[in-house]
Amino acid sequence: MKVLLSVFIVVVLAGCASLAPESETARVTGEALYLERIAAPPEARLEVVLEDISIADAPAKRIGEVTIREAGQPPYPFTIEYDEEQIDPRHTYRLAARLYDGEKLLFATDEIHQVITRGFPSDATLRLRPVRGDDGKDRPSSLPATFSGTLPSAGPGIDLHLNLLPDGVYMLREVYRGRDGEPIFDIGRYLHSSDGREVILHGGREAPKRFERLGPDELRLLDMDGQRIESELNYSLARQPTFEELEPRLLLRGQYRYLAGAGRFRECLTGLEMPVATEGDNRALEEAYLDAQGEPGEEMMISLEGQLAQRMPMEGPDPVRTLVPERFIGVWPEQSCPSPIQLATLQNTYWRLTLLGSEGVQRAQNQREPHLVFHEDGRVAGSDGCNALAGSYKTEGPEVTFSRLASTRKACLEGMEQAQQFLDILNDISSYRIIGQHLEMLDGSGDVRLRFERVALY
Repeated sequence: MKVLLSVFIVVVLAGCASLAPESETARVTGEALYLERIAAPPEARLEVVLEDISIADAPAKRIGEVTIREAGQPPYPFTIEYDEEQIDPRHTYRLAARLYDGEKLLFATDEIHQVITRGFPSDATLRLRPVRGDDGKDRPSSLPATFSGTLPSAGPGIDLHLNLLPDGVYMLREVYRGRDGEPIFDIGRYLHSSDGREVILHGGREAPKRFERLGPDELRLLDMDGQRIESELNYSLARQPTFEELEPRLLLRGQYRYLAGAGRFRECLTGLEMPVATEGDNRALEEAYLDAQGEPGEEMMISLEGQLAQRMPMEGPDPVRTLVPERFIGVWPEQSCPSPIQLATLQNTYWRLTLLGSEGVQRAQNQREPHLVFHEDGRVAGSDGCNALAGSYKTEGPEVTFSRLASTRKACLEGMEQAQQFLDILNDISSYRIIGQHLEMLDGSGDVRLRFERVALY
C-alpha cells in the first residue's frame, strides 16, 4: 500500500511539474553587412550577441547569441532567441556582431544598435566595419572615447571636449577662450550616417553638429549642410590617449520616480538612467513628486537645473553617474519623453524634398509636394511637385542609380521649371547617405544635390 501511495505521489508531482508555466521564448532578427568591396573568406564565422548595457561602467550582460559558421558573403541574416523573463522594460539592450577568419577578427560593429525596449524594434541592420591589423587599415575605435581640440572662432578659439559613450550617448563641453563665462555643455545621442563617413550629434541644440570621420582617431567639423569648411585653419578633434570623464551642468528634462526612499532619473535626450543624489534641491524634488504621484513608484516628467556627476553608490566599489539636482523647476505628470532619435531607412519612407540644387523648394497650393518613396521591389514613386513621378532604382552600398524615370504630362500653373530640374538632377545622382531623419543625394563629384526629410505618416 505504501509503495502504491508513493508511486501515486510521484505521478501527481510529475504531472504538476509538466503544467508549470514555461518561460516565453522571443527572438530578435536582422542582418549584418559591410559596405567595403572586400570578399570574406568562405569559412568566415559571424558571431552576434544580444546584451544588456544598462549599467554604466559595468560589463554588458549577455542575454542571447548566435554563431553562423561558413557564413560566406554579406549580408548575413540572423535570429537570436532569448527568454522574455530576462528583459526589464527599464533597461537598454543592444545587438553587436563580429566577423572572424579563424581567430582573426576581420569586421565588427562600432555603434550601438538598440532593440526591444525604449521604443526600439526587435530587428536591426548591423553595419560592420573593418578592423585594423598590422597593415594599418582602419578599425573601429573602442569606446568610450574622448576627442578634443581648439576650433577657430571670431575670438581666440573654442576648446571642444567631446565624449562618445558606448551606448550611443555623447557629452560635449565648449569653452570660449578669452571669456570668463562658464563652460557650455550639451548632451544627447550620436548617430553614424548610413555610409559611415559622418558622426552626427543630436542633442539640445536647434541643429545637429556634424563631423567627418578621418580614420578612427580624428573627427573634422563640417558645416550645417555637411560640407567641409574651406579654410586653412584646423577644424579637427583628435582622440585622446585616455578617456576623460565630463560632469556636465545644464538644464535637464526626464522621467523621475521615487521608491523605497531613493530617486531614479532617466534623462530624455540620452536615455541615461541614474540615481539621484540626496543633496542640492533634492528635497523640493521629492516633495513635488509625492504631491503629484498617483501610484507608488510611477514615472513623472520633471525639469530642473542639475549636474551629472560621479558619486559613490550605496553599494559598489566605484563611483557612478548620478544626478545632482541643483534647482528644481517643476513636475509634469501628463508628459513623457519623446522617442529616441534613430537612423531612418531608405525604403518604405516618405521623403519630402527640402533642397533642390542649392535652393530651397517651393510648394504650390493645391499641388502635391515634391517627394519620393523607395519600395522594396526596386520601384521608386512620388511627385515632382506637379506630376506623378515613377521609375526604378538600384542600390549597392552607398551607390544608387535610377532608371526609366518618367512623369505624367499634366500642365501646372506653378512649379513646372522646378519639376523638370528635380527630374534632371535625379538622373545625375550617383550616391546617397542618411543623416538621422534626413536623406542626402550626391552627384559623381560628391556634392549634395538633393536633400529630403523623413515625414511620419499616420
